[in-house]
Amino acid sequence: MPKRERRTIVARASARVDLAGGSLDLWPVGLIVGGACTVNVAVSLRATVELLRTDRPGLRLVSEDLGADYLWKPGRAPGPLPLVERFCQAFGLSEGWEVAARSDVPPGSGLGGSSALSVALLLALGACTGRTMEKAGAAAFCRDLEAVNLGIPTGVQDFWPALAGGVLCIRYEPGGEAVERIPVSLADLKTRLLVAYSGQSRVSARTNWELIKRCLNGDPKTRGHLAGVAAAASELRERLCAGDLDGAGPLLTREWEHRRQLARGISTPRVERLLRAAREAGASGGKACGAGGGGCLAFWVPQGARWKVAQALEREGAAVLEARPVSRGHSLEVVP
Repeated sequence: MPKRERRTIVARASARVDLAGGSLDLWPVGLIVGGACTVNVAVSLRATVELLRTDRPGLRLVSEDLGADYLWKPGRAPGPLPLVERFCQAFGLSEGWEVAARSDVPPGSGLGGSSALSVALLLALGACTGRTMEKAGAAAFCRDLEAVNLGIPTGVQDFWPALAGGVLCIRYEPGGEAVERIPVSLADLKTRLLVAYSGQSRVSARTNWELIKRCLNGDPKTRGHLAGVAAAASELRERLCAGDLDGAGPLLTREWEHRRQLARGISTPRVERLLRAAREAGASGGKACGAGGGGCLAFWVPQGARWKVAQALEREGAAVLEARPVSRGHSLEVVP
């Protein structure tokens, strides 16, 4: 039997920093809260998926970060990489390939690392099988597979930076999202945005589910704080569109003051200590990324204050990450 041709497909997809309005993308929260929107930005931290043609039966699934390497076939019990398995099954890929995943994103970072992996999988498997999707369909497809994998409702804001790149405002409307590219200089944004890893990993599913339940139950405190998050995100969009970078920083803090009240565990003593250290060093705003509870924090720094703020965070044991804003959220390479 002749050997199959050697072929390699490499897809890379960006993580994101949510500047304001995270959690509003969780269905159906964004439809319930009036004026809900999320402002986020694609960054240079990426997930990579590499497909290599093989002559072996089944699929070899590999994760360098998790130390997983095993043979998978449809119908078998889930292995260490259930999300990868679900994507392969959804695309009808069952044999003759090695699927290897790796990521620049710290685990439990709140930067949407698993969603960046989802987009990279979608792009690589789409190139492999000839199945392509427009951006809105791709975001919905990734959201639904992640919801099945986690067993709870999930959001969409994490997928759009990888699909579209740049700084985005995402609004939640019946039938889908309206996504706007905010015309802000990424070079200027790079000087203002600082991202640091707290060293404290977290699991977002637990806090997200608690938030969703409270919103659906009509809890007035929860809905009031969600409205505050939405208002801060909307004003941040206006500031960025106007080029008012100095006025943007305090809105991260305002958003965080509402967000930290949404569920138990969103704020932690470690997170608050780092926010305080950055503020005392000159940061004009800051918040935990994603669902909070640890992970990464985003800080807004005035011009000339970046080094001082970074030093203050490092003295507290945080790791400042190279997470620069990028205009392209993904790349795809096919080598025959």
